[in-house]
Amino acid sequence: MAERLLITGFGSFRDIDENPSGWLAEQLGGQVLEVSYSAVDEFIAGLDGDSFDSWLMIGVHGGAERIHLETVAKNSCGPGADVRGVVAGPGVIDASLPPQVSGTLFDDSFESENAVLTVDAGGYLCNYLFFQGLAWFGEKRIGFIHVPRVEVMGLEDQLVELRRIMVRAGE
Repeated sequence: MAERLLITGFGSFRDIDENPSGWLAEQLGGQVLEVSYSAVDEFIAGLDGDSFDSWLMIGVHGGAERIHLETVAKNSCGPGADVRGVVAGPGVIDASLPPQVSGTLFDDSFESENAVLTVDAGGYLCNYLFFQGLAWFGEKRIGFIHVPRVEVMGLEDQLVELRRIMVRAGE
């Protein structure tokens, strides 16, 4: 049976009017999430765990030079407001869970000239989604990818790299 891959990206926020992660998710048959804590919570609560085997989450990292394959989700939120003005931190996401959890999708074999493993999914909605996804669906293969701004790596180049990663994830 072919692996069922759930793909999510994010919409616009702050100074990111056209979020490349949302465009990429749409091109790959995925869904775009609003950059808000409540939208993420509603999306996760509504997911049927039997509908997917793996989950590839995509977000934009404003300072990235390459694609970041995130390997660790931290049990913390930073002080930034989401698009609805909600501030969830600074503080822990869930006091009953460990300070961090490891992603379950990527290993060294996913690295390339354009993609590198990293251990910091940030302190905003990207990390929040990653941590909550692992908390709710820890038995699934889950990974988070931060893509650079389009000025650093064009959308088509990002799409080619994500397709390579998806093939590798399906092995």
